[in-house]
Amino acid sequence: MSLCKEQALDVDCGKLPPMPYGSAELLNGTTHLGSVIQYSCTANFRLVGPVRRTCTEDHQWSDSSPRCEEVRCPEPVVAENSIVSVTGNDRMHGRTLIRTSVSSKSGSTYRIGALVKYRCERGYKVIGESLSTCEDNGQWSGVTPKCQYVDCGNPGELQNGKVTLATNATYYGAAALYECDVNWKLDGVSRRLCQDDGTWSSEAPVCRELTCPEPSIQIKDSVGLIVVTSTLSIGGEAHYRCERGYSLRGNQTRPCLAKGQWGGGPPVCIPIDCKSPKPIENGRVIIANSSTLFGSSIEYHCLPQFQRVGPFLRKCMDDGAWSGAEPSCELASNEAADSGTLPLSVGVGCGIVLFLLMLLGVVYMRLRKATPVKNTENIEGAERKEDQNAAVMSYSTLHDTNGRHIYDHVTDNVYDSPYSEHLADNAAYGRRSDTDSAYEPEPVGPNAVVTINGVAVR
Repeated sequence: MSLCKEQALDVDCGKLPPMPYGSAELLNGTTHLGSVIQYSCTANFRLVGPVRRTCTEDHQWSDSSPRCEEVRCPEPVVAENSIVSVTGNDRMHGRTLIRTSVSSKSGSTYRIGALVKYRCERGYKVIGESLSTCEDNGQWSGVTPKCQYVDCGNPGELQNGKVTLATNATYYGAAALYECDVNWKLDGVSRRLCQDDGTWSSEAPVCRELTCPEPSIQIKDSVGLIVVTSTLSIGGEAHYRCERGYSLRGNQTRPCLAKGQWGGGPPVCIPIDCKSPKPIENGRVIIANSSTLFGSSIEYHCLPQFQRVGPFLRKCMDDGAWSGAEPSCELASNEAADSGTLPLSVGVGCGIVLFLLMLLGVVYMRLRKATPVKNTENIEGAERKEDQNAAVMSYSTLHDTNGRHIYDHVTDNVYDSPYSEHLADNAAYGRRSDTDSAYEPEPVGPNAVVTINGVAVR
């Protein structure tokens, strides 16, 4: 063995104590002169000092002993008007550390993996990344964000309305008030706030024209009601009318009020009723179809020997009254003249009848005292003689004062022509009943002769 080797073996620097959070490796496996030791640290630790040391002749390792130091991030930078919260640090598990720009720095460090969240004071918003992580190089990731003053800007115009800034500003917390013009209604919120994210709260409202709804007809009794509207805007009007045969009861016109409602209540249509007509003297009033509503008709009929003065037919009009004037039944002119001499005629007739009865009594008494006939031939002759003297009345022998047969001027179609209103206006006779189609015969004229048992009474 050479001298140099012997001297090297005589020099031994010895083994080093273990290094916390790290390790030391002998590169040539010995601690003799010239041996080299190399240091390294575990994860999340870094070596502070020399990486290698050599055994020297003075039996010492070169340089000083290194150490392993934990890698930690420094206190995060807190921008003006910002707030920083740190989570995941080993010294405050489950807790959040909050720092502001005015807080005193604590000099704390943070382990790798700790999380920093940036946010701004009210009225400001974050510009940049709001999250940062402590990396294994002991630095926070990304760039420190800034806090910028929040300005929501002009909230915009409101058509058919106006927008008022309560504080004449658009920064955070400012309020915008919305209001519509007259006859317009706000659809949406009336107040919006500038939020911390730089936007106005809620959606912008709009102004819609205030109108009245379509006037509906839903009332059960409003059959025949018609409504017409020119506009549904405020100040417009709804005009009501009824179909023919109905009368309007209620408001004919309803205005559209400022609240978007129709003024007053809706009208109704009532069927027009002319009511039952008054009865007439010496006659009858017949209501056709038993109805007095619009369009119905009534007929006037006079008793025999009375003549109608006025219309035969009247109709129910749309004004609720019967058409024309009310007729009357007056005694016929010939009947009126005869009524003055009736007592005298009756007296004369009674006297004639009494005279004839007395005359017949005398004849009868004389015949009873006559000599009886003794043979049958005289009896038969007497019977034939009596038959020849007897008074005989036959309808075929009746004549009027002009010498004409009373049935010579009777037409066959006297009942064939229907009773029309035109003919009835001048008629002096009436129908006997509602169901009887025959009419009473016209009373006899002033020159006609009436006979009773062959004796003329007038």
